[in-house]
Amino acid sequence: MMSLNFEENTYFDVIIVGGGVAGCATALALFRTNPGASILILDDANPDVFKIGESLPAAAKPILASLSPKLLEGLSKDRVQIKCTGNASAWTTSELEETYAMMNPFGMGWHLDRASFDQILRDAVGSVCPDSISLVKSSFLGIDKLPDERMVYHSKWVVDASGRKSSVARKLGSRTVKEDALLAFYAVFVPPLTTEDRDYRTLIEASESGWWYSSPLPNNRRVIAYHTDDTDPTSRDARKHDGFMNLLHTTKHISRLITEGDYDILFDPDTRYPICTAAGSSRLEPPCNTTDPEGAKWVAVGDAAMAFDPLSSQGMITAMRVGCAVGAAIAQDILAPGSKDLTAGIGEIYSQVWSKYVKEKRYFYGQGKRFDGEFWRVRK
Repeated sequence: MMSLNFEENTYFDVIIVGGGVAGCATALALFRTNPGASILILDDANPDVFKIGESLPAAAKPILASLSPKLLEGLSKDRVQIKCTGNASAWTTSELEETYAMMNPFGMGWHLDRASFDQILRDAVGSVCPDSISLVKSSFLGIDKLPDERMVYHSKWVVDASGRKSSVARKLGSRTVKEDALLAFYAVFVPPLTTEDRDYRTLIEASESGWWYSSPLPNNRRVIAYHTDDTDPTSRDARKHDGFMNLLHTTKHISRLITEGDYDILFDPDTRYPICTAAGSSRLEPPCNTTDPEGAKWVAVGDAAMAFDPLSSQGMITAMRVGCAVGAAIAQDILAPGSKDLTAGIGEIYSQVWSKYVKEKRYFYGQGKRFDGEFWRVRK
């Protein structure tokens, strides 16, 4: 049994720390397999604060539909998403190569207001299973394997869906293995009030020391992000407004987009752009433990278990798929404890996902042959 230190003394079958994509997918899949399970989700996200990670591929549609019909209904709202008509990439050459969404069997994907999308997921969880799943606005503080005199939440299972920080797993002795030191520097841009941005593509552009992308957002905004290693000299320049803009204007296509659209960085009194965040490839070792002799069972999902380079566009859809698998596995274990070796099963799923990701990442970076800087050499 696990005990998390919060404000009440309550027992649940499963406690999920983190109410983002991975945590909600796990909860919905768990409930679908075992509607009688009691679940507590702890989350402290603010849906009013911009969140990077806004591209959701069209292949997510059947996953969303299986989790809850309310998700696709919520995505129909203009304030949450705009359609992605395809990708335009200046990667292998300096000119743009187009990939059109109409060629995708699932149709068009989405550019999301990510914070609002995460809130839609939490709302779906609350509406689909209000009697089984409780959502609490709270921050994770700590974890013990045995109860003590403090006020705690108890559970058979804990799911770490806390993102790259892996709050629960690291308290339990797991370590994060970082494959690289990629950083993302991003800013939100706005055009003049009289201008409407109708370029609904994702634009990707390689540069000497990294790569850039830009995507439109709901409410006539646009995000631009620069990716480079923390050891690259440009990482120091990109932290400041002027340095970020100077680097941006060394690009060909994204610079033209911003200049011709008369874009400016959004002024937000609570946020100073550009913002720097970790964007490298990392994985948790081990990602779960379902065989603890004291009976404590836990598993990490989403970025807490495996974090991907944004170039892959795998983060959200993989978090959903793996969350569904883990949720179903936990549900079965609650119904028939110890009937399967979940540590081996979950480990095998994660190993397959990671191996496929590493292979594809090496291939795509290997196509960037027009630059020979250190950033590109270490990825080929």
